Amino acid sequence: MTNTKGTNADVEKRIQFAVELRIKKVPNNLVVEELHQKFKKSYQTHRKDVKEANKIIVKESSITKEELEYIIRQQFDELDETFYIARENNNPSVMAGVNKAKNAAIRNYVAIKRDLDYPEMWQNQMDNFSGKQTHNDLDRLDNVYVHPWDKHCKEQDETPF
Repeated sequence: MTNTKGTNADVEKRIQFAVELRIKKVPNNLVVEELHQKFKKSYQTHRKDVKEANKIIVKESSITKEELEYIIRQQFDELDETFYIARENNNPSVMAGVNKAKNAAIRNYVAIKRDLDYPEMWQNQMDNFSGKQTHNDLDRLDNVYVHPWDKHCKEQDETPF
């Protein structure tokens, strides 16, 4: 392990090596180990390299929403299979690890869906909302919670000058 900072060319070389391994479907932890054996930097540095490599792979990929759904469903099926094998073998530590992995996958899936779907949902909402709501529609919202600031603004609008 060295204490010197690598040049940009060194960093690019490490990231490119990590991209090549990740394209071959080598797991992240093994890529980190390969980087450590080849370049002799710290594990933390190599984890950052793998993270950057994954970003590059995702950025350059062109995947549809349906393909993403299929890939994620396939990962969940593999996790379920691992869980059932661990349950048959009475291995609670693996079962707990699978549940943690599922929770992390769900968090990642929600974040991805949010990034993919929010612009479209926002535009659909704006298209549906524009021109359809009038002042009379707002009067019918009697039983809806009104935030104190909105109430204050409404009172200020109604006060005569």
